Amino acid sequence: MEGIRAKLVIEEPPQCDVAAVSRDCGPVASVSRSAVPDEDGRVHDEFTVREGDCPDTLGDATAIFQDDRRTIYRLARSRGQGCACECIEREGCTVRDVQVVDGTLFVTVLAADLDGIRAIVSTLRESRDGVQVGTLVRAPPESESGPLWVTDPGELTARQREVLETAYEMGYFEYPRNATAEAVATELDVATPTFTEHLAAAQRNLLEGFLDGSDNQSDTTIQSSHGQ
Repeated sequence: MEGIRAKLVIEEPPQCDVAAVSRDCGPVASVSRSAVPDEDGRVHDEFTVREGDCPDTLGDATAIFQDDRRTIYRLARSRGQGCACECIEREGCTVRDVQVVDGTLFVTVLAADLDGIRAIVSTLRESRDGVQVGTLVRAPPESESGPLWVTDPGELTARQREVLETAYEMGYFEYPRNATAEAVATELDVATPTFTEHLAAAQRNLLEGFLDGSDNQSDTTIQSSHGQ
């Protein structure tokens, strides 16, 4: 069985209570969401913080468990408020994992095909800025081994490729990030706005191959991860 796994990066998402409170704590390592509302019609999100000095309350979230490794919080919210995860699930895709760092969501999504990812990104961008695809992996047919990365490196200029490679090598795309935009810009000997401009252009070029709605294999180069 084939499928697509994508990690979406959503900066400062609206209608996301967990992202809002994450600015006051360490990185949120995981989020679980209830499907059944309580007697007041609200659903509950539980999220785990593994770092930092965690208070008993974070905004509207209350700690329900704590040990020397983690603190688990519970947060009640209105059902159907249009958060990013609900938007993704309305497109018929699965939210596999959610992590949050300083107000930015890192959401791992499972979809049947690229059309599902296109639909998600298009829907999210209607009401949100800062929606990016961090990684995009296609599960291989049964006759092949290893995941297949969906990219189109031919769309990049030499400078864009250098920016992406440097950012990747320095851990800019890791969770949590091992390098800031300022650090990568310094390594490249450019101003931070110049780095972010080149990075945005590179990501846009990589995404255009599948966001334009084409499924033609000649438009998208598929590389085995074994060669990465």
